Amino acid sequence: MDVGPWAREKLDCLGNYLEAYTTILRRQRFRGYFYVDAFAGPGSLKLRRERVDDSEQRALLEVAEHASRDTGEGEYISGSPRVALELEQPFTYYIFIELDPSRIEELELLRSEFKWPERIRIRREDCNAYLRRLLERMEGQWRYWRGVVFLDPFGMQVPWETLVALGQTRAVEVFINFPVGMAIQRLLKRSGAFTQREREKLDAYFGTPEWFDLLYRRREDLFGQDSKEKVREAGDVLVRWYRDRLRDAFGYVSDAREVQNTRGAPLYYLIFAGPNRTGARIANHVLKQGARRVA
Repeated sequence: MDVGPWAREKLDCLGNYLEAYTTILRRQRFRGYFYVDAFAGPGSLKLRRERVDDSEQRALLEVAEHASRDTGEGEYISGSPRVALELEQPFTYYIFIELDPSRIEELELLRSEFKWPERIRIRREDCNAYLRRLLERMEGQWRYWRGVVFLDPFGMQVPWETLVALGQTRAVEVFINFPVGMAIQRLLKRSGAFTQREREKLDAYFGTPEWFDLLYRRREDLFGQDSKEKVREAGDVLVRWYRDRLRDAFGYVSDAREVQNTRGAPLYYLIFAGPNRTGARIANHVLKQGARRVA
């Protein structure tokens, strides 16, 4: 599967954060700590040589990756599952969630490469349903366990209620791809005219209908009729508001790192949210390296 060159940036950030996380956690007295990759993808992917005039639509096919190798047929980079599995200090358990059958097969092959396959769980199902069950099973045990969930959707597949449930554990940290340029802005019409179904979808994603009044202002057209118009810099406004909501849900949040395509257009933002200040401080250090941030 081909992916865009910007994906390396995302997985560099993830890999660096996970290295710091597991180094710190191994010194503490928990029973264990787990990593959940909610949109896992395969273990290795081909890096596409992006032309300046390539369509933005290709960004929708992107999945996470980190660390490269050249096979002579092009450059390949490790997908996020391999990034997490090859940490110097591994997690106690790994959970890879994926819906595509062919990628499930690749994940099974990836698991066979490691000496501790019993620590690697692979699930083919909707990540929101799985995470709900996982949190139910872990109820009452969070004083003994810690975890990181990587949420890297290609659209708006993670509703707000999933994030609230993760935040309520006070033990789970999340690394989020907030797809402002890839998916959300495409739905946020300049006119503010939405069908009921469109508004319900956005309400579920943000967990509130407040996004509409945040992003749209009343104006009069040439005939004196009232209408709605999207505010300037709507992307930045939305990111700041979303970060504030994550802070309310988790306690601490990083700045948002903007990831751009080869033409300099924003695709998405990487954001950390978690229950402790140290995690946010480390995430800010990782995310600030050589990129635009929204604080």
